Amino acid sequence: MAVFRILEAKARPGAVDRLADLLVTQNDRVVASAPGALFAQALRSGDQVLAVSSWDSAEAMQRYLDQDVTQEFYRTLPELLMGTPRIRTYEVIRPGDGDAGSGWQP
Repeated sequence: MAVFRILEAKARPGAVDRLADLLVTQNDRVVASAPGALFAQALRSGDQVLAVSSWDSAEAMQRYLDQDVTQEFYRTLPELLMGTPRIRTYEVIRPGDGDAGSGWQP
C-alpha cells in the first residue's frame, strides 16, 4: 500500500535557509533515487518547513529510513530546528479500504 510521509518543523532563527537547502539536497540526492520513491517536495512558509514524500509501500519507505545517509540527515536536523519536528505517515486510501457497510458513493 502506498504511503505519504510528512515532516513539519520550525527553523531556529537564522537557520531557515540552511534547513531549506538541507531538505532540497536530501530530496534531490537521496529520496529521488531511492527504490519505491514516487514523489518528494520541500515547502517553506517563513520559518516553517514541510517535507512530503510518497512511497509505493511502507517497506520501501523503511528501507530509505534505514540508510546511513538518511540517518545522518535526521542527526543534522536538531541544530537547525526549534524543538522536535512533527513526522506523520499516512496510508493512501483506496476503494474498499473503508467501512464496507457504509454504502457511501461519490
